[in-house]
Amino acid sequence: MTKFLRILTLLLITGYLLSGCKKRASPQEVALEFMHAIQESNFEQARDYATKESQQVIQLYSFFDARRNETEREKIKNARIEVIDSKENGDKATVTVLNSSSKQKEMLQLIKEHGQWKISLTFESIIPNYIPPATFDSSNIMQPDTLMPPVPVK
Repeated sequence: MTKFLRILTLLLITGYLLSGCKKRASPQEVALEFMHAIQESNFEQARDYATKESQQVIQLYSFFDARRNETEREKIKNARIEVIDSKENGDKATVTVLNSSSKQKEMLQLIKEHGQWKISLTFESIIPNYIPPATFDSSNIMQPDTLMPPVPVK
């Protein structure tokens, strides 16, 4: 019985050690998998490749995708996507892909989240003329004149 427990323990330790050796996906691989998920309108899978902050952007993109006609969808599905450039800088990366359907280069920003590369989307990345809502800045508020006494209320 003790021999069985030793073998079982050895197998468990070996399995644990080997599971830590799993290769992490590169920024290029993540970018391609993300783009292929978008191509297939598989937004659940696309979310797996994106940061938590990008989830709302993917939701908005799925809304736009639902409004496409079949011709547009076929064009997107049949497009060839290839990585043409990639740059890593610490926990940030930029991957440039060429989409054959639009014949345009698209730059995808990635960041490391929990040790894995994730696509980082902003509303500006899917809506070209998006203007973010103004933020409240209290430094622009005019302060009351301190030289004038307050006006009594009657």
